[in-house]
Amino acid sequence: MNGAYVLVFLLKPMRCMDRCFSLLKRVGYVIVFAHDMSSMLGFWKDRIGVRVRYSSEDWSELEMDNITLAIHRKTDTSPRDTGIVFNVDNIHSVVAELRKRGVEVSEPKDIGVGLESLFKDPEGNLYHLFQASGEA
Repeated sequence: MNGAYVLVFLLKPMRCMDRCFSLLKRVGYVIVFAHDMSSMLGFWKDRIGVRVRYSSEDWSELEMDNITLAIHRKTDTSPRDTGIVFNVDNIHSVVAELRKRGVEVSEPKDIGVGLESLFKDPEGNLYHLFQASGEA
């Protein structure tokens, strides 16, 4: 079936090439809001293992492979689901490692298209771990 989609794309006129792609190149930053910046930086650096590129009292940046996770200080302290999903190769080993590091993380759950676990940062915000079906 993938070959059929490629063929259809190749049959489109070439003039489409300049308008078939988005003006937006990629997501550059994902921002998480935090009341306690030092606690959040410690969590991401020491427990998750992400490198801190820049930090200040109001704004910090964490380096990941192809995106910057930014932390912005907020005054509202209510936790929320961030909607941020981290793809992993082996969810069971990642969950086990995060638990060793003291991270609160749920058991992997089959959601039909793969396995999902949730973990919390020090302020109770939820993040998702996802392993697609057929991986690991």
